[in-house]
Formats: sequence, C-alpha cells, structure tokens
Amino acid sequence: MKAIAAAGLILCVIGLAALLYVQGAGSAEERAARMRGCLLCHGDAFAEQPLSCLDSWQHGTPLSPQVEQCLLQAHPRLAGDDAPLLARYITTQQLPLLAQKRSGDRGAALYAAKCATCHGRNGEGQAGMYPPLRGSEWLTPSPQRPSLRSIIREGIQGPITVKGEPWNATMLPPGISAEADVDALIRHVETFR
Repeated sequence: MKAIAAAGLILCVIGLAALLYVQGAGSAEERAARMRGCLLCHGDAFAEQPLSCLDSWQHGTPLSPQVEQCLLQAHPRLAGDDAPLLARYITTQQLPLLAQKRSGDRGAALYAAKCATCHGRNGEGQAGMYPPLRGSEWLTPSPQRPSLRSIIREGIQGPITVKGEPWNATMLPPGISAEADVDALIRHVETFR
C-alpha cells in the first residue's frame, strides 16, 4: 500500500515538474533548472494533468522536502542544486496557481449547475423572470442588503431592486453546503461585476 501511495506521489510530482516551464515565473536559477530537468524530457505532456499533491498542499502539508525527494528518485540525473530549486518552485509558484485555477473551474461548474438556468450562462438574467447578476449592485457588499454568502446559504425573497428594476420573487438556496464550494461560487459570480 505504501508503495502505491509513493508511486502516486512520484507521478504527481513528475507532473508538477513538467508544468514548471509553462508559467515561466521564478528566479533565473529556477528557470534554468526547469530547462535542464523538465522541458528537455517532458515538454508539455503534463500541462493539464490533475494533481493530487495539490490537495495535500492546500491542507497545509509542507511539500518541498517531499517534492525534492520524489524528484531525486524519479530523476536521478538532476544536477546538485536543481532538485531543491525545482521543489521550491513547485511549492511556492506552481501549486498556488493550480489551486487558483482549480477553484475558478469549480466556481464556474457550480454556477453552470446551480445558477445559470435562472440567471443565465453569463449572468444576464431572464427579462421579467430572473434578475441579472452581470453588472448588478448586489455583487458589491453593502450593509443595506444581504451578502452573496447569505443569499447562497439562505436564498432571498423579494421585493428587491436590481439595476434600477423592481423584482418580487423567491430564490431558494442552491443547495451548496461546503464552504470551499460557496467560496468558489462567490469568486465566480464576482467576475460578473
């Protein structure tokens, strides 16, 4: 069982290492290490690979030593300082970007599944039936109205005014209970500002 878990982590780290060159960020040393260690062998083969080690990182597991160890096991050709440089780059540059992308994708998926039927695919609403979200003052926090979090959790009942138009309807909560999902949905809806 430990061998399977170790192999899974190694595959994830290899995928992460191959992603390093995609963003092009990091120090000159890190970029040089990417050129020597990832791009030459992997190209962009792992650019869209799902990464299970991202979950560990998001839950606070310090990955640099693990990443370095896996890089050395999977790639014994890495020159002396390349493994620590690549490990630092993965944990400080790549994982935050991947976490942000995953969260954005999750918010868009939740919106499509739970909100778009009424509020429209792009937040445009449906004339006379459901208010628009795009450009709505409701996307900007105000003490005069409930927060987006509150509306997602509890729903809302009219009458309300959106972009100068009166609305008198009931919006039931969309049934999203996980806090991370609520956060992802809020981030997505806020793109309609």
